[in-house]
Amino acid sequence: MNWSELGNGVTDPSLVVDYDVALGVVAACVALIGEIDLLTGELAGIETVVGMGTLQSGLDLADKFSKKAIGGEDSLEKALKSHVQVVTEMRDFFQKCLDSYSGVDTSNAVTLAGQDLPGS
Repeated sequence: MNWSELGNGVTDPSLVVDYDVALGVVAACVALIGEIDLLTGELAGIETVVGMGTLQSGLDLADKFSKKAIGGEDSLEKALKSHVQVVTEMRDFFQKCLDSYSGVDTSNAVTLAGQDLPGS
């Protein structure tokens, strides 16, 4: 199960997330996404590896290390994007929890506003 699938169960009464915890997790996710975005922006500085010599083996090695940063199958760029995707799903899940709390609070307030108080 991933975070987006879990998010579909926010209204499940067996799932309980403390409001303050959800608020803190949303803030932490936003901060982490910002940090990862900064790191991703710095990848251009390590995109091109040089100094491996002029032999073909050195050129091939430099190319291989360059692709470890950007463009390769297992590049740091792809790993960071994958992390952002998961953290975004986590943030969205906990934001749904917060939205659900707000919806329940609003519903309760409307219900209570329509009630007659004893002795009035």
